Amino acid sequence: MSKKVILFFVSVVFFLGFHFAFAGLFINEIMYDLSGSDSTNNKSREWIEVYNSSADDVSIDASKWRFYDGGANRTINGEVNFSIPALSYVIFAGDKDNFLLDHPGFFGIVYDTGITSLNNTGATLKILDQDSNTIDLVTYASSQGGTGDGNSLQFINKEWKPALPTPGTANETVTPPPPADGSSSSGSGSGGFSSSASSTNTSELKTKIAEEPKIKTQITAKTLGFVGLPLSLLATTYGYSDEQLRYGKYFWNFGDGDSKEVNLTDSHPFTHTYFYPGDYTISLDYFSNPYIYKDIPDAFNQITIKIIGADISISKVGDEKDFFVELSNNTDYSADISNWFLVSEGKSFTIPRNTILAAKKKIIISPKITNFSITDKDTLKLVNSEGEVVFDYSSSVFPPVVRQDLTTTTQPKISTAIQPLLVIPILDKQIPIENLGATAIQSDVVKNNSNNSYLPILGSIIFIGASASVVYFIRQKKVILGEANDFEILDE
Repeated sequence: MSKKVILFFVSVVFFLGFHFAFAGLFINEIMYDLSGSDSTNNKSREWIEVYNSSADDVSIDASKWRFYDGGANRTINGEVNFSIPALSYVIFAGDKDNFLLDHPGFFGIVYDTGITSLNNTGATLKILDQDSNTIDLVTYASSQGGTGDGNSLQFINKEWKPALPTPGTANETVTPPPPADGSSSSGSGSGGFSSSASSTNTSELKTKIAEEPKIKTQITAKTLGFVGLPLSLLATTYGYSDEQLRYGKYFWNFGDGDSKEVNLTDSHPFTHTYFYPGDYTISLDYFSNPYIYKDIPDAFNQITIKIIGADISISKVGDEKDFFVELSNNTDYSADISNWFLVSEGKSFTIPRNTILAAKKKIIISPKITNFSITDKDTLKLVNSEGEVVFDYSSSVFPPVVRQDLTTTTQPKISTAIQPLLVIPILDKQIPIENLGATAIQSDVVKNNSNNSYLPILGSIIFIGASASVVYFIRQKKVILGEANDFEILDE
């Protein structure tokens, strides 16, 4: 086989492998026609969601990759060499700031693009790599749904269907019914699947009894949260003609023993914090009259969210030459650590917005970014956005000292090097102060001869006592015999 043939096959294998690396990327959700205006302050509110279905992160050169929005190739603004984590979602928005205003509870990855406007009647969308190769292609049409009704187009069970927006999370599995006229549109994308709005024929739809109009309410929230971190919640209610209602009241039950009542006139995104891991069912009751309480609400909805422990740690630090800080996500879910802090005694570093730490992954932050040094090692801590210490690196390096149990009856041992001084009773004279400064050796001598030193003193006491007794006895005898003349009375 010639060298040219071998080189050809090597090139084919190389480029095929290169494209296989991007095979897991596909367009997963499209918001092309929002309820109300598609722009705010002349900047787009539209977006698409891309999902990485592979088990590996996909590196993106933003200076070369493009997104074709049906009119032109658009760039990814202000980002270079970012990556899409494995099994994760990324939002490409016409304007990042507008997207975050529309989705205040969003904690996922969002990048700003040059998309000015997606066509409201239909278009072909493409993801193009650095060589202008098409990674994924989707053709949508307004007849598929999502036409200014608050829904987005979502790829569900190999079909494009309208459903309430789910940016950064799995698409809804329950979707609105297909159009009553049985119309359908087909498109390609998301791995080459052909999609249609519905397979139900027109005659079956016409024989069905029309559903009675009713008030509907929805809950907007992430389905995954962390212990101790606020979870953003928002309620929206639609009337009989799908118009958004702005009167009435809500009753929230957060599933953890806490609840809240809110008037729609004061309704806005708010947060709730869970303190223990688990699955919680959030229920929402809507009452059209805020002044009258009744048992049955006019509308009801509920969602289940999973709360997990924020097991994020400082897994490693560098040395005095390169004091990097390595952060690890020890959970099975991607974690948003935006606006968390690395702090030490006298220093603080804020982790920037949109920092997503993928499940079981690590990131390493250079000292050139944090300005930390080896002197910060003993006081280094990871603090969440609420100011709570998530991980104390010093505790992991220096285990706590085990204290002796003070309740034990074991008597402390006295060192044989220095014995306690012996206290000698003082009988007649005060011992000079200079004699109290006995050394350890002197105290040992005193202790060893202590039994002998008491003998002369004891003998003296016995002798004095006996002598006093004899004198007293003789004196008493003379008194009795009338011979006592110790004192004599003299007459003047």
